[in-house]
Amino acid sequence: MAAMLHLPAAVANQKVEVQHYEAQTLVKSGQILSLDLTLSSIQAMCHGKLIDAHLYQHHGKWRYEVQIRTLKGQLVELILDASTGQLAKPTQLPASCNAEQV
Repeated sequence: MAAMLHLPAAVANQKVEVQHYEAQTLVKSGQILSLDLTLSSIQAMCHGKLIDAHLYQHHGKWRYEVQIRTLKGQLVELILDASTGQLAKPTQLPASCNAEQV
């Protein structure tokens, strides 16, 4: 696990997805927020159903990539900073995320 936290420069620029047990270790060590906590804050702003989620390291930063199907049926892909839960890409939530809850 420690090797994943200090990747060589050649590998640091690639997406390196981690396994569930590795993600649990990162959460317990305080390096990232749990996916549940991150999703609850995002879903308060982007109402819909979680379709898929991945944790990976890219350029030395931990990211969650999530896909949400909005209430209007649109598929939205968001990239979140796993250490803060903040939106990384896009820099603003898409308009389809701002739909009223039913």
